[in-house]
Amino acid sequence: MLPAVDTRSPLVPVAGYRSTLTGLTQAGIARLAEAGGAQPISSLILIAAESPPILAALGLEAASIASRLVLVADRSALKTALAADERAAGFVRLAALEPALRTLTWEGAAMVGVRRVESLDDWPLRAELPDDPTIPAEWLAGPLAYDPASAWTLASGGDILLDRGVTYRSSRTPRKIDSIFDGGYADITGTRCCSQFGVPRVVAHLASGGGVDGAMRSLFRGADLAIANLESPTPKNWRQHNSGTTFTGNPALLRVIKEAGFDFLSLANNHIGDGGISRIPETVAAVAAAGIGSGGAGANLAEAQRPWLTEVGGVTVAIVAVDQVNPGYHARANRAGSAPIGVLEMRASIAAARAAGADYVILFPHWGLEFQAQPTASQRRFAKRAIEAGADMILGSHSHWASAMEIIDGKPVFYSMGNFVFDQNWSVETSEGLVIESTFAGARLVSTRMLPTVILNQSQPNFVDVATDGVPIMNRVWKGSKGLPRW
Repeated sequence: MLPAVDTRSPLVPVAGYRSTLTGLTQAGIARLAEAGGAQPISSLILIAAESPPILAALGLEAASIASRLVLVADRSALKTALAADERAAGFVRLAALEPALRTLTWEGAAMVGVRRVESLDDWPLRAELPDDPTIPAEWLAGPLAYDPASAWTLASGGDILLDRGVTYRSSRTPRKIDSIFDGGYADITGTRCCSQFGVPRVVAHLASGGGVDGAMRSLFRGADLAIANLESPTPKNWRQHNSGTTFTGNPALLRVIKEAGFDFLSLANNHIGDGGISRIPETVAAVAAAGIGSGGAGANLAEAQRPWLTEVGGVTVAIVAVDQVNPGYHARANRAGSAPIGVLEMRASIAAARAAGADYVILFPHWGLEFQAQPTASQRRFAKRAIEAGADMILGSHSHWASAMEIIDGKPVFYSMGNFVFDQNWSVETSEGLVIESTFAGARLVSTRMLPTVILNQSQPNFVDVATDGVPIMNRVWKGSKGLPRW
C-alpha cells in the first residue's frame, strides 16, 4: 500500500518588509491568548479563508485572541496590513512567499536564506489550506516554485578596501589580514566625540557569546553567489597608503576575499585607476588569478562593458557593473578603464547579457554622492531606465553610507550598501553598512533582506541585531527612502 501523500502546505511566518521582527515561536504565539504581559507581536494578521486551519495548527482559538486577531480578504490586503504595522506578523503558505514580505524564522528554523532548512521535511508547521487562485500558477509548480532544497542564494556586500587603515590595522591582529572576515556579531553601545572631522564615532564591541566566530565568512561562503565592490585596484606596482584618497592593494590579499567565498568583484568605481590607468588590466588579471570573477573594467571599452555571467541554481545570472563617479578613469575604444554609466551603453550591456542567455540580470552601479542616504534625481532616472531595459535588481555602491532603497516595477533598487571592509571609522554612518541576502527559486526572487553591519578595528565587518542596534542603521535607510515606492 502506498503511503499517504501529505497535501498540507508548510506555514511560514511573515511580517512587513520594513519590520524588525526576525522570528516567532510556539510559546510566543501562545501568549497572544493571555491577558496582559509582553507580547511577541502587536497583532496576528491572517487571510480569513485560511485562518481556521492556520489557527488550529498554531493551537489557538479565534475567540481567545479576538483582540489581537486581524482577518483580511486576500494576499494583497495581508501585505497592506503588514506594511502598515511593523510589529504585526502573519502566516502564509509556502507558495505565497514573495520579497514584499519579511520571512521570519519559526522555532529558530529559517525557510529562506543561507541558513535555511535543507528540506521541506524539516519544516515543523503545516496546515491543509483552501486553494488561493491569486497565487500565480508558476509559483505552485515548476522551476519557479519555491523549495529550500533547490533554492539558491545571493549575498552582496558593499565597498572593500585593501589598503590604508584596513591593511594597517588588520596586520596588528593575531590572525592579521585573515581576521577581516572573522567577524560575527557586535553590540553598538553608543558614540564618542569626536573624529578629525568633528563628528561622533561609533562605539562597538563583539557581542557576548557572538564573538569572532566567522559568521560573516560563513554567510558568504554559504551563499551560492557572493559579490562586492573592490574599491582599491591591485596592480603589480602597489604600495601601502597610510593617508589620502589614493588606493592600491597587494594582489596577494585577494586570496582572503576568495577564501571568504566571493565569486565576483565589481571593478567599476572611482578608484580603479589609482595605480595607473594603463595598469587596470593588471587588477583584472590579479582578480582572475585569485579565482574570482570581475566586471566593469578592462583593457578597452568593449572589455569593460562586457557583462559577467555565471550558472547558479539552474539559471544563468549576469552582472553588469558601471561607474558614474570618475569619468577620468572611464575606458575608451583603445584605452583601459572602467565601464561608463551611460544609458545607451547600459542598455547594450543588458541586451548582450540577455542574448548570452542570462535569466536574471543584476546591475551594479557605482554612483551618486558620498555621505548621504538619499539618491539623486539622476540616480533615480537611471534606475528606472535600467529596470525598463531589463535589469532585475540594482545593487549600488559609492556613498559609504547604508542608503535608500525603492521598488520600480516590482524590482528592488538598493542605492548603496555602504562600507563593507573599510577604514572610515571617523563617523557613525561610515562605520556601518548593509549586507543584502537574497533567495531565489530559479529566476524568481523569493526573499531579499538587509542585514545591518558595523566595522570593528577599521577592517572587520560584523552583523548587528536588526531589532536593536541595527534600528538606527535601518532608520537611516528608510529616511533616505522617504517618498520612494516601497514594498
